[in-house]
Amino acid sequence: MTPTGEATAWSPQSEAQWQREVDRCRAEIAAAEASLLAGHPDVEGLCMALADWSAELRILRAEAPPPGRGIRQWEASTGGQARREGVSPQCEGIRR
Repeated sequence: MTPTGEATAWSPQSEAQWQREVDRCRAEIAAAEASLLAGHPDVEGLCMALADWSAELRILRAEAPPPGRGIRQWEASTGGQARREGVSPQCEGIRR
């Protein structure tokens, strides 16, 4: 969604960007957890980092492509009709 709450259309590029952002969140969470377990003295800062990256991951998951289907599969299943009609993969059936 855009900041104004409008649905955005998914593309293979945006799906790839979404996956990169999810991967980065997971890597940052793993690094913070590893630092905590290794006894890093900045416990407060690492806990804040864990909270921030976990929140970002929740936001990204809320914007995820349709469950069990990639964007390309979704578009293929509609024969491209969804794109022509302005239907967003996130909001199947809603027109712009």
